[in-house]
Formats: sequence, C-alpha cells, structure tokens
Amino acid sequence: MADAGPPLPTPGCDQLDPEFQVILDALCPLPAVVYNARWDVLLQNAAYDALFPVLKRGARRNALWSCFTVPDCCNPFLNRQAELPRMVAVLRGGYGRHVGEPVWERFIRELSAASPEFAAMWQRHEVADPGSRTKVFRHFSGGEVRMSSISLSAVNRAPETRVLVYTPLDEESAERIRWLLAHPDAPAADHTH
Repeated sequence: MADAGPPLPTPGCDQLDPEFQVILDALCPLPAVVYNARWDVLLQNAAYDALFPVLKRGARRNALWSCFTVPDCCNPFLNRQAELPRMVAVLRGGYGRHVGEPVWERFIRELSAASPEFAAMWQRHEVADPGSRTKVFRHFSGGEVRMSSISLSAVNRAPETRVLVYTPLDEESAERIRWLLAHPDAPAADHTH
C-alpha cells in the first residue's frame, strides 16, 4: 500500500448534493455508501465506516482496490469467490463508457499490477449490472455479519453513481452492526499474522 500512487480523482463527487450525506446518515444503523462506476467511495455513513474501516483509513478510498490489495486477514468478505468476480464484472460494465479515458486506464493498469487475482478476473471480460446481493462479512472484533445489499441509481446530476444500502439478514447481524457503531476503534482484523 505504501507504493500506491495518489488517490485517483472521483468525477461526479463535486456534483453530489450535500443532502445525500444527510440521507446516508439518517439510514444509520444501516450501512450506506455512494459509489461511482469505478467503486470509488464518494460518501458514506458511520455504519459503513464501522463495517469497512480499511476504506475509511486507506490511501485509496475504492472498494475494489481495498478488496484486492489487503491481505486475506483484513479482507471483509467471507464469500470472496462469489462477490469479487461480480464486482469486477460491474466495473467492466461501467468501463464500457470510459474506454481510453486516462483515469480509468490508469486505475485498471495499477490494480492489475497490484493484484494478479484482479488481473485474471478482468481478462474474463464478464459484464454485470449492480443489483441486490447477499454478502457475508467478517470483522475481527464484531464477528460475522450477513447482509443484503440493494443498489439504487438515484443520483440525477451524477448519473454514474449509485447508493448501496446494506440491511442485516438476521437479528444477530443487526446487533453486530450496532456493536461496531458503539465501538468504532475495535480492531477489524487480526494483525498478529
């Protein structure tokens, strides 16, 4: 991570109305985030920060970069084999509108160099639309959290952005999100390995 270049600009970020942060905050304790088509985190609420602390502290505030470049011990996805190919396919769906754009080409090139796993998935040329998914996360201090995600394309002035909201699949997961919110400094990963 120390060799990572500066964060990439996030087109559309300055077009988001300030009310979006108010809406995301009002959704708490449901984790909620606004992504652009490259999976850059544009806005998020405290519950999202609690579930994905690596994105809050990372040099690159990008969900794909985080998932493919953090060690397995720190990766939040338990169902990586199902989720990561889907995320890459959603990225490729967005990429079709940006082929040749320097920011996009640089991102793909740098992530491919940083992660052979990403590079292999990118070469499959699979395309998917964002949509509802079941995701299983792990948090070293908070335990396993089972969530359903729904993707909403509702940002009119920034058309390639989407709001992703996570809802707990069971009361135990809901309780774990509330616990993480109450303990924002709880270790997210076992750093002893």
